[in-house]
Amino acid sequence: MGETVPENTIARQILDFFGENHRGSVPEIFINELGKFETLTLYEGDEFLVKEYQFSYAEDYTMKFRTEAVKYIELAFFLDGAEVIQDLVGEKKGEYKLFHHYIYFTPENADVEIYFQKETSYKNLDIYVSKDYFHQLAGSNTTLQNFINKIDQNTAASLFPEGLPITPQMMSILLEIKKCNLEGFYRDYFIKSKILNLLFLIFEFTKSTQNETVTKSRLSINTYEVHQLMEVKKFIEDNLKSFYTIEQLSIKFGINEFKLKNGFKELFGDGVFHYASKLRMKEALYLLKNSDFSIKEIAYHLGYASPSSFSVAFKNELGMGPSYYRKN
Repeated sequence: MGETVPENTIARQILDFFGENHRGSVPEIFINELGKFETLTLYEGDEFLVKEYQFSYAEDYTMKFRTEAVKYIELAFFLDGAEVIQDLVGEKKGEYKLFHHYIYFTPENADVEIYFQKETSYKNLDIYVSKDYFHQLAGSNTTLQNFINKIDQNTAASLFPEGLPITPQMMSILLEIKKCNLEGFYRDYFIKSKILNLLFLIFEFTKSTQNETVTKSRLSINTYEVHQLMEVKKFIEDNLKSFYTIEQLSIKFGINEFKLKNGFKELFGDGVFHYASKLRMKEALYLLKNSDFSIKEIAYHLGYASPSSFSVAFKNELGMGPSYYRKN
C-alpha cells in the first residue's frame, strides 16, 4: 500500500465516525443481487455537498458508466475496503489507497470503469466542491491554478495523484461535521467552516510541495512524514505552555529524530525549539504591551518554570529583558 498513517489511530476514529448517528436525513439503502448499498447525505448546499457511502458486492464487479454534466470537484476519503481501488477514466488508469484522500475532477462524457472486490466492505466519505467556488479558493497558488486550468479545459485532473494520508486531525473534522445538530444558518455556517478548515489543511500542503521536493532529495522525506511535520507544527502552535524534547516529539508523532529536526527546519525555515520560542515571545510581547500581568505572571502563563528563565529566553530572542521592554 505504500505510505500509511498509524492504522490503530485512524481505525478507531473511523469506528467512531460510522458509529455516530446522523441527526438529519435518513440513509438510502438498496439491496439487490449485486450487493448492499447505503448512501447518507450529511450536508447539501450551493457550494458543498457531503455524502457518506457504505457498500459491498457479492461478487467481483466492474462498474461502468459515462459521466454527464459535472459541476463538482470531488474530495474523496477512503476509510474502509480494499487496500487499493483501481479505476479507468478514458484510457487513464488510477489507484486509490485505503486511509488516503484525493482531490480530483472527472470531465463530462468520460467513460469510467471502477473495479470492486467481492465480499469487501467499502466505506468512504465524499465532499463535493462546486467548480466556481473552488476557483475562489485557489487564489494565486500555482499548484491549485494548474489543477483548475485542466478542469476549465474539461480534462481529467487530480491534485495529488498519489493521494495524501488521512490524518487524525482530518478525521476529527469529519466527525464534527457528522455530529453537527445545529439548524438553519448556524448549521450552514458551522459545516462550511469545517470544510474550509479541511481544505486549508490540504492547501497548506500544496504550499510546501516545492520545499518537499527539495527536502526529499536531501533528507528522503516521504509524503506522510511531511504530514507528520505539519502536525508537529500545529501541536507547537496549540501548546505554547508545553516544553518538550526532540525525543518526546519524535515518539509522540512517530517520526525519526533526524528527520524531525532537519525536516522541520527545511519545511518551515526554523528549528523546532526556535519556532516555539518565537511564538512564545510573540505572545509575551502582546501581554507586556496590552495587559497588566506582572512579568512573573506572564512567565508562568507561558509555561516557564521561573521568571528568571523567562527573562533569559526573552533577552536571547529580543536582545533586551522584559522589564526594559515594558518600560521603554
